[in-house]
Amino acid sequence: MTRKNKEQPGMSNNTSSNTNSKPQKRLIIITGDKGGVGKSTFARAIFQLYINKHLPCVAYEADLRNPQIERYFQKDYRPIIRYIDIFHRGGADDLLINLDESDCPITLLDLPAQSGGFFESYVKELAFFEVLKTEINCRVTMVSVISRVLDSINVLEKLRELCKDQVDYIVVKNLFHGEEEKFERYNDSSLRQNMLAEGLIELVMPDLFYKSYDFIDRHALTFNEGQTHRETNIVIKSRIKSWLAEFEAQIKPAFNLLGFDIQPDDCYYPAVVEKSKELRENEEKEKAKNQDANLPSEDIAG
Repeated sequence: MTRKNKEQPGMSNNTSSNTNSKPQKRLIIITGDKGGVGKSTFARAIFQLYINKHLPCVAYEADLRNPQIERYFQKDYRPIIRYIDIFHRGGADDLLINLDESDCPITLLDLPAQSGGFFESYVKELAFFEVLKTEINCRVTMVSVISRVLDSINVLEKLRELCKDQVDYIVVKNLFHGEEEKFERYNDSSLRQNMLAEGLIELVMPDLFYKSYDFIDRHALTFNEGQTHRETNIVIKSRIKSWLAEFEAQIKPAFNLLGFDIQPDDCYYPAVVEKSKELRENEEKEKAKNQDANLPSEDIAG
């Protein structure tokens, strides 16, 4: 892989001059391919920071069996949580269509485990990265969350072979799997050295103490809600607050590649929350209406 643009580290050839007048967008794809590496935790934390900083984002669920973004954020942010089926041909086509039609500057895609081969087919069939660059003016950031196992390196190498210099790369060491220096297989690999020379940015994701993590998982809470829930105690609140602050500090080297350099919009998320409330109320009314319709006539009269 050769970098033609050496002025800004971490930027690949997908940062070339615009070929149309559309405002530039950023697609952040969170991947890891192996289950349990922590990619969905990273995606949830990034989404939380977008919300906290008023940075407009649309989030895509591609794991229909275990949709974590939906589980934690659907209550208040349903209108900006969408779904694609990466495992079947044509199931992810709406992603490209919506990227073309949407004005939202940030799109977040959390790819499910074992989806690498299906994603590769999708990319090749649609010339995905080329279309994003030339037709939509969208830059791509591939975030690979890794553990200490050799498979993490193999998956990263396959990702690099697929995407080449068409994307910006971020590697995230999830400290849940051990201290940073214990990622020896990755740290000592020639792949890492080559990618660092080409502009790779490395980050670490701090380890959230398991009791706090289990608490937000049990109640299906966002990281913000975990600090305000009626059953939250002072220790859980402090740990989650500190973890989120540390997470933000750790990702600062990649702020531009993650879309944090865009203009905030203070009206975006309040409007989303209000729309979510309206949808819930309409659903509750429809449910009550259907229940009344199913009651026996004598019960209604009574």
